[in-house]
Amino acid sequence: MNKLACRYAVVQFMPHADTEEFVNIGVVLACPQTGFFDFQLESRKYKRVTDFFDELSPEMYRAAVRVIRGELQRVQTQLSEQLRDEVVWRTRAFFDRATHAREAMIRFSSPRVVLAESPQNELDRLYRHYVDRNFATREYAETEMAKRLGTLLKSLDLQTPFKPLRIGDDQIHATFPLVQQRGDEILKVIKPLNLNKAEPNAIYDHGDAWIQKVKRLKSRQLLPPESDLLFALAAPPQADVKRWLAYQEIRHELNRLNAITVDEGAQGDITSFAMQ
Repeated sequence: MNKLACRYAVVQFMPHADTEEFVNIGVVLACPQTGFFDFQLESRKYKRVTDFFDELSPEMYRAAVRVIRGELQRVQTQLSEQLRDEVVWRTRAFFDRATHAREAMIRFSSPRVVLAESPQNELDRLYRHYVDRNFATREYAETEMAKRLGTLLKSLDLQTPFKPLRIGDDQIHATFPLVQQRGDEILKVIKPLNLNKAEPNAIYDHGDAWIQKVKRLKSRQLLPPESDLLFALAAPPQADVKRWLAYQEIRHELNRLNAITVDEGAQGDITSFAMQ
């Protein structure tokens, strides 16, 4: 199948022009050869955006997305009404009109070109790459969480530092990134757990895997006693009811195993746990 030349731009949320800091929140793609024009915008999983710009309210972000969505929908409608001839020229012109440089919270990257068999599939792929960051696996996300927590713990200048350690035996074991150990005795364990997944089922899958590991390690007395295991959790947005309920269920099951659960950003709680 012949590949089609598509033009696309990444949609960026930049509330502070002076710092030029931005977060990718969408993709606009056009295929002049066929007249295809479509876009995808992030309007549900906005926690990472509001976490990055923590001084902004979620409503401010949602309002900005509503405005740009309305603009792109109008361009899409106008293009579909005028695509009777000169398809290539009109599609290119409407794409340029939609993604022009602007002084606003939401901007666009410079246009880029990609070859694709299916413009729609390519739009989905680009969105997953630039917005969902599908290259950032759960291991990557949790590695980054562990780095942040490790920096916090090092700042405490603890007599017994936290280090990575594989805990278990030949039958069952798991590697924890932050373990406090004195001699052969494991004192405390901290495990970052990313439960901010796109679907409830993914939250259950990842959470259940660690619940089973903890159960088996505890049954063999390979983990420290009660209240010496802490999970730092990345949570989905509370407004997403189904994902939030899945997250809460996993959290309660971890608590029933006598594990402490806190939000990954709860530095005070994590510090207190480490220093007790």
